[in-house]
Amino acid sequence: MSKEKAETNGDCTAVVEQTNEKRIGCTHYKRRAKFVTPCCNKFYMCRYCHDEKEQHYFNRKSVTELICTECDTRQKVQAECENCGVRFGKYTCLICNLFDDEDKRQYHCEGCGICRVGGRDRFFHCERCNMCLPVQLQRDGHRCVENVSRSNCPVCLEDIHTSRIPCHIPDCGHLLHRPCFEQLLHSGHYACPTCQTSMIDMSNLWTYLDSEVAATPMPPEYADYKATILCKDCHKLSTVKFHVVGLKCQHCGAYNTCQTNGFHKESGSSETAEPSASSTSAAPPSPPASTTSASASSSTGDCSLPRASPLDEPPQA
Repeated sequence: MSKEKAETNGDCTAVVEQTNEKRIGCTHYKRRAKFVTPCCNKFYMCRYCHDEKEQHYFNRKSVTELICTECDTRQKVQAECENCGVRFGKYTCLICNLFDDEDKRQYHCEGCGICRVGGRDRFFHCERCNMCLPVQLQRDGHRCVENVSRSNCPVCLEDIHTSRIPCHIPDCGHLLHRPCFEQLLHSGHYACPTCQTSMIDMSNLWTYLDSEVAATPMPPEYADYKATILCKDCHKLSTVKFHVVGLKCQHCGAYNTCQTNGFHKESGSSETAEPSASSTSAAPPSPPASTTSASASSSTGDCSLPRASPLDEPPQA
């Protein structure tokens, strides 16, 4: 008798586990439905499961049929099963064909044309940027870049608009994935890959370079040379004294500059040095990493990277 009970309990446990497995869905979404993909007529829990196994991509908005994982009934796309009545997802968007049992504060943005996560109350849709932005940027203002999210990340070259990875929004307005942004910082690259504008507050490094320039006088034969530079932060031209450590912008004080031509003597003589490879360099020489870290440590109290803005574009649901 006890053996029969054990077998019965084992069967019940198996049924419960099977039911739970059905409700879990896949590693990407918790849902109770499978898509019938029109491109290859196969069954997948979501578009990511499809794209991982097939050689082509699948647009979930093209789905017209799905299969209930509770009763295996094939039916048209709808919020609830027409046979057993189960709801395919606590969050349901029939525009995007999105079903998800996990609460991620999803909402559908008509302007973006997709569902996003994070809560509608935390974001607004900028018509010119054509994307959702944090409401703080609506109050503080932001630099609009037309259709900025309809492009690929300049680091990983993956799509930004439909990405499930949060996107960082630097002051210049060019988007890049948050992990790519953090990877750039840890690699010592602080300029936007698109426009070369500084993505974070670099005042500590500029102060350090000021002290390096003051402590490293140029040889007498180069002391009177000047160079015309373009600042990549304020986008203004200025003429400054040439120095091997860096060329400081006279308008904003940044060293994120490049030479626009050769260097010449301050006296105004026609003698001009030949432009070298350094004259077209994208950035001034940087101090050793350990020295830079020490400079940041003396000013901020630790050796961590400068804090980036926490304002990100909401990822796709």
